[in-house]
Amino acid sequence: MPILCKFDVVPMSRSQFYEIDHLVMKHSFSIQNELGRLYNEHVYQIELLRRCTDSGLIVRSESEIVVSFESFKKSYYLDALMNCGSICELKAVETLNGQHESQLLNYLLLSNLQFGKLINFSSPSVQYRFVTTTLNAINRMSYEVDDATWSTEIPSGKFIREIVQNLLVDWGVYLDVNLYREAVCHFLGGDDVLMQPVNIFVNNYLVGHQRLCCLDEETCLHISSTIRHFESYKKQLLKIFEHTSLKQIQWINFNRATVQLITLKK
Repeated sequence: MPILCKFDVVPMSRSQFYEIDHLVMKHSFSIQNELGRLYNEHVYQIELLRRCTDSGLIVRSESEIVVSFESFKKSYYLDALMNCGSICELKAVETLNGQHESQLLNYLLLSNLQFGKLINFSSPSVQYRFVTTTLNAINRMSYEVDDATWSTEIPSGKFIREIVQNLLVDWGVYLDVNLYREAVCHFLGGDDVLMQPVNIFVNNYLVGHQRLCCLDEETCLHISSTIRHFESYKKQLLKIFEHTSLKQIQWINFNRATVQLITLKK
């Protein structure tokens, strides 16, 4: 199976989630009041799971989700799964950010659940964010691939397009862009082969090196999930041509339900 949850999943209603969440947050505030905010994430995780279990919730920790395609395999581990249907991701950071939300959203999509909560114990007061989605495994399979400007004459061009198309058939869209990136790079030889130092020039002066994902000496591969400000992002990629010897960029952009395969040339 391309996406395998190694635990029971029971979708719940919003009201069922809120009932569990009320109990989880009560314990979270109590734990921070008692322990303070200077411990690592694992300490808070263990204590929260203990208190939630004592309160009658069915609690699982480090529940594994395996995503695979042919020889590629990646595992994700959930911090806490409550009553088989509510995911809690716990942090001990200065502040929550969009990457934390994207991580939890990815877990919801992979497990085909709707509701989750981010909880941060290291902020002055317990910080939390509710994360939800209406997407499911069926509508994530509704997508289009725009490859009108993709060149298959460039090395690996045809092969990369086939990889992306096959991954989409198995996984669908909306998942974490890093998952797609790791899978594509895996079938191209991995980061040890692809990530190469590229000379950076300003007015013909060498100012340093940047490690880029290189298909050959003239071509790099770039994978993104740009939704807004697409043209502005494109301009930033084109600046690479001004300061390197690269002549082509094979750009894969996961834009919600549209996957764009674009070849940029110098």
